[in-house]
Amino acid sequence: MRDDIKEFSAVEQVARKFCEAVKKGDSSIVKPYFYEKACFFGQLNEQTYQSGSIEEFYKTIDTFGACDDNYISRVDVISLEKTIATVRVIEDNWHGYKFTDFLIMNKINGTWKIVSKVYDTLENLNE
Repeated sequence: MRDDIKEFSAVEQVARKFCEAVKKGDSSIVKPYFYEKACFFGQLNEQTYQSGSIEEFYKTIDTFGACDDNYISRVDVISLEKTIATVRVIEDNWHGYKFTDFLIMNKINGTWKIVSKVYDTLENLNE
């Protein structure tokens, strides 16, 4: 039996807040949607691995600032099982990069929170 469609919508809205924060270069938009001890891991330019506290992600968003009008994103809810969800976010033109992010969410005390962000850089459009 699948979960109620409103749960899929709730998870999608959290991911859309993620995209909004990235586009506007303002981590305060997405901070309420991350679990306080969330972590991230990813690969930048096929060489540099980054991992750690989600605070590093916030710092990166705020440092780079807003994207230009060419930034686009897509959100796909891959899986939702009771209190866990996996969402794929595809992003093009984040300051010249293309990314794929996977956001892992848990429903904590009735609220969907991102507990982990894993990403890969697909292309640097500036090179």
